Amino acid sequence: MEIVGFKGMPEKTLEALEPKLKKLHFPSMTVVIVTDHQGDRQRARYRVLLVAGKRVFFTEEAFGPGLGEEGARALATLINKLRQAGVRRFKEATLPPDVYENLDDLPADKALERILASAGLADPKLYAA
Repeated sequence: MEIVGFKGMPEKTLEALEPKLKKLHFPSMTVVIVTDHQGDRQRARYRVLLVAGKRVFFTEEAFGPGLGEEGARALATLINKLRQAGVRRFKEATLPPDVYENLDDLPADKALERILASAGLADPKLYAA
């Protein structure tokens, strides 16, 4: 699992993710939007996990309304781009705050396992508005 982007920097994270996206097969990709906020999307901060076969990318916390208008716009931009490219599997994982904050301290396989175990189906329109 490769960590991509910069914490709290939505536009820079989108730029860092762009070359990674060019190498992926979108129809088979699973996108997991990861947060520690449940039920309050207006304050949520997100990381995004992209799983495309053996290629796995996990962004820094750089998306969502919890990071202001730029964070909300960057999340919508990313989700819309992925949908237009053919991604159909979107999920959301809400983790306890202590687990969310310490994801980077876990071995990559354990972090991936924890995120996927917590992920449920999500409507991408929730994040792209």
